[in-house]
Amino acid sequence: MALANEIRIIWLDTHIGVIGQYQTLKEQFQSNLRSVTAMPPNGINELICYFENNVAPIEFVSTTGDALTLIQNEKDKKIIFISSGVLGKEIIPTIVSKYERIYSFYIFCGYVRGLRDWALEHEYDAFMKILDHETDLLVHLVRDTSNDIIKLGESYMQLHDGENARKCFVTAQTLEICANELDKLHAPLLSRLKLLEGNNGLIQQARYMK
Repeated sequence: MALANEIRIIWLDTHIGVIGQYQTLKEQFQSNLRSVTAMPPNGINELICYFENNVAPIEFVSTTGDALTLIQNEKDKKIIFISSGVLGKEIIPTIVSKYERIYSFYIFCGYVRGLRDWALEHEYDAFMKILDHETDLLVHLVRDTSNDIIKLGESYMQLHDGENARKCFVTAQTLEICANELDKLHAPLLSRLKLLEGNNGLIQQARYMK
């Protein structure tokens, strides 16, 4: 898919970025053991496997220097940046001032209130989400990306490219279903699925165009 060629995800964390450390969470976010088509659309491993294969790869780093190197090397990509709270406070002011290609930030930390006050003080709150649980982080990331993919599909529709539009819409549909199944604490979000599915949904409209 086109989106996979445009976006990279960089995750900066002292522990998760070190090889062999925080392995359980790392496996949750980088399981590529089986084909996505052979797996049901639920569970963290399945979702991230699908995400990496169809949306964007995830690069883990453990230092701010390594993160900046990756950002500088990915000159033609848009970047979604995930960070721990401590390293985020250290590096994000530099990123915001120098690298416009990074268009959204997620902070994964244990002290949400303190980081929210910091984000408000520096006027980062408009493009930053601060979360304290990996499942919440993943659900937000997937749903935000699904919205971007729908917009990309709509742009393909304007170009009368039904096949690429359909691929975008089907990917967004899968992400929305997975997020709903993963987020057991809240009612399913159905607004985008209603937009995508049905006889007059975006998926069917793209098929007609094809």
